[in-house]
Amino acid sequence: MTIRMILLPLLVIFGFYTLLSKSLLKVAIGLALVSATLTMILFTMNSPLAAVFELSVCAGLITVVFVSVISLTEPSSPKEQRHGEANHYSRFFPGVILVLLAGWAIQSAFSDNSFPLSRFLSGPDLRHTLWSLRKLDVFGQLAAMFAGIYGVIVLFKGLKNDE
Repeated sequence: MTIRMILLPLLVIFGFYTLLSKSLLKVAIGLALVSATLTMILFTMNSPLAAVFELSVCAGLITVVFVSVISLTEPSSPKEQRHGEANHYSRFFPGVILVLLAGWAIQSAFSDNSFPLSRFLSGPDLRHTLWSLRKLDVFGQLAAMFAGIYGVIVLFKGLKNDE
């Protein structure tokens, strides 16, 4: 049994936990767990730079931004909470069934290992691809990261000025 056979179901479990959580704080924690698990999967697939980006941006910055925004929001009224709880889990049931059916179909279609992964894994060096061919994407990700940091700083400065 490989490590991926443990990590992939764990990724799905954390994803469902995130979807089915009612608390926004639990959703943010679930997203961080999904991102950390995906980081481990990327490391096992020999993609360390993608794993580092995933861990730093998604598990790190995005979680901090979500928790910051959650701390700024007001709790909903008891009436809104009761209305949201009525059909919370039942609306996800068709999605769970579709994901399970799609997983079964994909697994049965490629169970004879006819999917040539080596074709996608071979290619130019990742460093060359990132810094020569996809340089704009890297700078775009850095810009999005700094915009998120700046947004949190502005939100907290606005709160201090209101008090």
